[in-house]
Amino acid sequence: MAKKEWKQKLIPKKALIRASLIWETWVQCCYNYERMMGMACAHTFLPVVKHLYPDNKEKQIDLMTREMEFFNVHIEFGSCILGLAIALEEEKAMGYDIPNEFITNIKTSLMGPLAGVGDTIYQGVLIPILLALCIDITRSGNGNVWGAIVYTILMVAISYIFSYVNFMFGYNAGSDAIMDFLEKGIIDKLLKAASIMGCMVMGGLIVNYVNMKCGLTIATSGAEFSLQESLFDAVLPNILPLGATLGVYGLLQKRWTSIKVILLIVVVGVVGGFFNILA
Repeated sequence: MAKKEWKQKLIPKKALIRASLIWETWVQCCYNYERMMGMACAHTFLPVVKHLYPDNKEKQIDLMTREMEFFNVHIEFGSCILGLAIALEEEKAMGYDIPNEFITNIKTSLMGPLAGVGDTIYQGVLIPILLALCIDITRSGNGNVWGAIVYTILMVAISYIFSYVNFMFGYNAGSDAIMDFLEKGIIDKLLKAASIMGCMVMGGLIVNYVNMKCGLTIATSGAEFSLQESLFDAVLPNILPLGATLGVYGLLQKRWTSIKVILLIVVVGVVGGFFNILA
C-alpha cells in the first residue's frame, strides 16, 4: 500500500483541518517561559493522536509529552513545522523507524529560520502596508470605522488561509522538501527582499504619519528666517521626522522600554512647544 494511502487512512482530512485551526486560533493562549508554545503544539495534536494510536493510551501519552517540549516560532510561517511533525508522527505510528529525538530536532532546527522570515515579512511588510491603507480609509471621513473593520477582516483572512496552506505543505511535502527549501538559500533571499521592502514601507510611513517641525525663526533686518521652511524643507525635507524615528529606534536598541520612550517623547514635545523650538 502506498504511503499516501496510508496517510489518508490514518489521519482523515477533517482531523488535519481541525488541527490547523487549533494551531492558528489558540497558539498564544498558554505561553510560559519554560516551554513557550509547547502547550500549543500538544493542543494541535489532540485531533490526530486518537487516529495514530486509537487503542494505545501509553503511546498517546508518549506522543503528547514529546510534543509539549520547548517550541517557539512565527505562528503562520511556523505552521508547516506542525504539519511536518504530524506527518513524522504518522509515519512512526505506521511502523517506520523514526527516533523521538529526530522529530524534536527537526522542529528545533526549523523554528529559528522560519521565525526570522515570518517576523520580517509580517511585521516589517504586511502589517505596515495594511495599516497604512486602512488608516487612510479611517481618516477619509469623520467617524469612519471601516478602516479598522477592513484591517481586522484582511488580517484574520490572510493569517488563517496562509497558516492552513503552510500547515498542509509541511504535512504533504515532508522534511526533505522543507530542508531542500532551506538549503537552496530561498529563505535568505526572502529575508533580504523583505528587509529591503520593509525599509521602503517604513520610510513611506515616516513621511506620512510622523509629524515634527522646527518652530525657530531668526529675525534679520526687515525679514524673518524660518529654519523649517528655509533650511529643512529646502535642503532635507522630512529630516526631522526621520531623525526622531531613528532616535526612537536607537533607544529601543539600547533596551529602553516603550513606556520610557513614550514619556521622553511627551517631555520633548512639551518642552519644545513651550520654548517654541518645535512648532
